[in-house]
Amino acid sequence: MTPILFVVLGAGAVAAIGALAFAADRRRQAALAEYCLVRGYRLERERHGAQDALAEAFAIFRQGRNRRWRWTINGSMGSRPFTAFEYSYVTGGGNSNQRHRFALILWEAPEAQLPRFSLVPEGFFQRLGQRFGVKDFDFDEDPEFSRAYQLQGDEEAAVRALFTPGRRTFLTAPGLAGDKPPRHHLAGAGSRLVWWRDGGLPRPDQLDQFLADGDAVRRQFLP
Repeated sequence: MTPILFVVLGAGAVAAIGALAFAADRRRQAALAEYCLVRGYRLERERHGAQDALAEAFAIFRQGRNRRWRWTINGSMGSRPFTAFEYSYVTGGGNSNQRHRFALILWEAPEAQLPRFSLVPEGFFQRLGQRFGVKDFDFDEDPEFSRAYQLQGDEEAAVRALFTPGRRTFLTAPGLAGDKPPRHHLAGAGSRLVWWRDGGLPRPDQLDQFLADGDAVRRQFLP
C-alpha cells in the first residue's frame, strides 16, 4: 500500500468520524430542544467563555484547558431560577490527553450571603493533598461526613456554621440508587451556589431526576 493511499484512507476515516460526531451532536440538540419546549425551559447550545466570570469563586472553572460550557438549560424549580449545563476541560498532554465532563446546576440568589466553600468527595488525591498541608474541615462529632467529603473554605468558622448537623446528614444519606455516600460536589460564594456530578449532562429522559436531585440540595442551602 502506497503512502498516498495511507493518507487518503486516514483522511477518509477522520472525515467519517467527524460526520458521525456532527450527526450525534445534532440529534442531541434536537432532543434537548424538545425537552425544553415541553417544560417551558430555554436551551442554549454553547456559552463561549461564560466560565470566566465564575473562575475566581469556583476552582472547577480554573482547572485544565480547552474549557467548554455547553447545553445550557435555563428555567425555574420551586420558584428558584436555575442554570443547568455541561462543562468540560482537558488535562494531560500528548497521548494522555483526557477530557473531563461534568453536569452542573448554578443558582443565583441575590439575598444569599454564603461563605466561600468547596465540598468534594474525599478520595485518594484529597487524602494525599491533606498529608502535604491541604486544609480539610473535619467534624470530630461526625466521622461519617468527615470520611466522605473534603470541605474547604476561606473562613473556617463560617463554613462550619453553614454545615449544620441536618445538612451533613442530608449529604451523607444514601442516594436514590442506594449508593453511600452519594457523590455530591458543591461550592458556594456570596449569592451563588453550584452543584455538580461527574459525567455529561444526562439524556432528556433522565433530566427531570437530575434537576430534582439538584433542587433538593439547593433547598438545603437556599430555601
